Amino acid sequence: MKSSTIVKPSWIIYLGVFLLTLLFGPLNAQEVKKTAVRLKLDYTKVIDGQSYLDIKAIARIDGTMTDVPGITLEVYYEYEDEEFPLGTTKTNMNGKSRYILPPLNEIKADSTNTYTLGIGFDGNDLYKRASKTTEFKDANIATKLFTRDSVNYIQATLSDIFLQEPIVDQSLRVQVKRLINPLRIGKEFNYTDEDGTIIVPVEEGIPGIDGLLTLEIVYPDSDNYGTVKAVVEAPYGIAVVKDTSFNKRALWGPRSKTPYFILIFTIFLIVATWGPILYLIRNLFRIFKS
Repeated sequence: MKSSTIVKPSWIIYLGVFLLTLLFGPLNAQEVKKTAVRLKLDYTKVIDGQSYLDIKAIARIDGTMTDVPGITLEVYYEYEDEEFPLGTTKTNMNGKSRYILPPLNEIKADSTNTYTLGIGFDGNDLYKRASKTTEFKDANIATKLFTRDSVNYIQATLSDIFLQEPIVDQSLRVQVKRLINPLRIGKEFNYTDEDGTIIVPVEEGIPGIDGLLTLEIVYPDSDNYGTVKAVVEAPYGIAVVKDTSFNKRALWGPRSKTPYFILIFTIFLIVATWGPILYLIRNLFRIFKS
């Protein structure tokens, strides 16, 4: 009789522990579940300038692709199956980052002149580990400005630096650098010839500071070379006349630069309006006193 009363509570305790495990086990598992991060990596070489990596981090959250801000990424290059760190970078509020690369002579390439750059994310409480690599070869764009029959031209030659051979039948984009979006000039597709060269006329009438145009020749999103860009200053624009009237007395000037005729006219209106009123008040006061 005593033994039966002791056994029943023990089975109730076991049953309770089992039920609690079923109820709270999936909840705990759901709390530690992390989201996978997707990394995008684009290489851009600027001739006679600083090359860089454009990085983008996104994740699928509740069925929607969302930017991943504020994560720290390690940048490295690979050589003979080893990783050599270059530095770190952090994504901004839009999940983007731009990492300025050292000169390519400080990064080792394999026997085919192929460079391998990568980024790595160690993960945190919300996101899983992730990494991404990109491979590219070294290319060059040589530019030349000339005028023929009163028409201004820009010539660009695309070549492989390691092979010292022209890169033929590839489309180059020619554009004028602007504050927001560049201005495309020439044909939509400018394919290199057997010498790796294109020749594009520069249109007349494009405004530029002191008559200078910043021309960009871009070899975009190549599978073998990434993006290659050459920048050249060309004296082919129309000089922009600077507006120096801001500090002059004009209607569009600041309050302190109000034109004199407006000040005089305003004072005249005030005197013409308040003068008779003050005169009547003075007479009424004199009548009242007498």
